[in-house]
Amino acid sequence: MIELYKKYRPKKLKHVIGNEGTVRSLTNMLERNTLPHAMLFHGPSGCGKTTLARILKDELQCSDLDFKELNCSDTRGIDTIRDIVHKMHLAPAGGKCRIWLLDECHALSKDAMNSLLKPLEDTPSHVYFFLATTEPQKLLRTIRTRCCEMPVVSLQDKQLTQLLSRVIKREELDVDTNAVDDIVDASNGSARAALVTLDKLMNLDPEDRDGVAVGQENETEAILLCRSLYKREGWSKVAAILRELKEEPESLRHVVLGYMTVILLKKSDSVAFHIIRCFEDNFYDSKKAGLVRACYEAIHGELD
Repeated sequence: MIELYKKYRPKKLKHVIGNEGTVRSLTNMLERNTLPHAMLFHGPSGCGKTTLARILKDELQCSDLDFKELNCSDTRGIDTIRDIVHKMHLAPAGGKCRIWLLDECHALSKDAMNSLLKPLEDTPSHVYFFLATTEPQKLLRTIRTRCCEMPVVSLQDKQLTQLLSRVIKREELDVDTNAVDDIVDASNGSARAALVTLDKLMNLDPEDRDGVAVGQENETEAILLCRSLYKREGWSKVAAILRELKEEPESLRHVVLGYMTVILLKKSDSVAFHIIRCFEDNFYDSKKAGLVRACYEAIHGELD
């Protein structure tokens, strides 16, 4: 079964919800054949950066063979850029152009960023570079000046509700309005997070769905972590939960943020606010160490 966030990923610019200004700019560039060969998409996770790049890939008639998507958190060294430089002068294998999508490009090493400067400046006419990042401030300024920046922002609650309502109708799901509101509140403007949560909700029996927000199935280790952090149950309890967790640290960060956001929207709560601040920075670079640090700070840090 295809996950909802993949099944309902927009395939055309006209189907994209939110980010109207960026979508309008891209549409005009395509119509006028003035799309820059180096573009930087930046903004929060799950709000459409990669989706927009993949839509452009189809609009530019780039074949799957000629479209290379790299996660720079995994391939962050200078050898990655050297390989791109070596291959970018080759003619397209099947389509009209070659595209490199460098996701989380801020994770590239400094040497790799410097090696990317010349390709971005002297890009062949059949090559496009799409850079995507949640942290554009970590990029070299000289990289940013070589790219056309396309900001992507979080979706508004109304837009998320519209998206969820459409998916619920098409999937013929029995989900009440309160559950939709909970998902919207906990998703922090992320369409992907909202659809992932709806996917989890689909797998619960209707009688178990009441009051469920952002994956709050009672059995999940992630929710046990949220509860332990919120109750400040002590480091030994939290460390024991962390040792058993199998989910990606960045996914867990979103669960914790969603859980605490729901609490804070219902009442003034210094503990929830403190935990949100501890989990503000992503874990793309620090991975599990970053998760452990944030949890330790949440338990032992002083409340404002």
